[in-house]
Amino acid sequence: MWNALTDPNPSNMKATKTLVGGAGGYYESFAVDNRIPTKPVVFVTEDASNGALRKYTPPASSTSAGGNFNALHTSGGTYEYLVFLNSTHFKWSTSLSEGRTSQQKYYAYSEGIDFHNGFLYFVSKTLYKMFVLNLDTKTYTTMSTQFGSLGTGGGAFNHQPDQIVRNGGDYLYLTEDGGVSPGIYALHKPTGAKYAIVQGYSSALQYDETAGLAFSPDGRKMYTAFQDCGCLLEFSRDDGKSFDGDTLDVKFHSPTQVFRRGLKDMEQR
Repeated sequence: MWNALTDPNPSNMKATKTLVGGAGGYYESFAVDNRIPTKPVVFVTEDASNGALRKYTPPASSTSAGGNFNALHTSGGTYEYLVFLNSTHFKWSTSLSEGRTSQQKYYAYSEGIDFHNGFLYFVSKTLYKMFVLNLDTKTYTTMSTQFGSLGTGGGAFNHQPDQIVRNGGDYLYLTEDGGVSPGIYALHKPTGAKYAIVQGYSSALQYDETAGLAFSPDGRKMYTAFQDCGCLLEFSRDDGKSFDGDTLDVKFHSPTQVFRRGLKDMEQR
């Protein structure tokens, strides 16, 4: 795994290999538990049947001088791997083989991952499932990502989940790999309400993959790509507000449009 230092001056930009990935693997996504800014903990998914979701804890001294950059480049960190004990509890093991066995049994081909308020969220692409880990109690729950028909505003999420992205609030946004209308979907964590935000209904987008989901720093712009199409898109709300407004009242427009955009009637209380 690598990290990049960005700078307005191109000559100052550089990419360096971190210690998080160890000897390497089919790594997909990462998330950071930064509740203690001087002691960040990194989680990485592995897109393989017998991969292992890893937890990397940097050495205690690594952030004292160079901040979080040093945390990923100072030797002496701890590698642990997610192991499910049963249908409700998990542990972290220092055994990579134990982690691989657990992933193969419970959460093969893990991809998107996100952290928020003590909870770690990640998806298994082939199982169409999201796992929600309470890092403090070492308990977990699961939910299907095959949301099906979304009665709250129309649309349907039936194919493989991919990325998980949070825009700083209570909504988790998920991308989709495949299907006749790949899109972007939102899950409101406090209520469980689900929404279709974008769906591609052009024949050119069938079985494509939404990817590269990101938000502007103020949350008012949403960016995504249709991977096979090579299309990079920018979305915004008609009212100019953040995509993490308190209320989503999503309604679809005509299905003959290339993109069904459930954004027009989003309202912020």
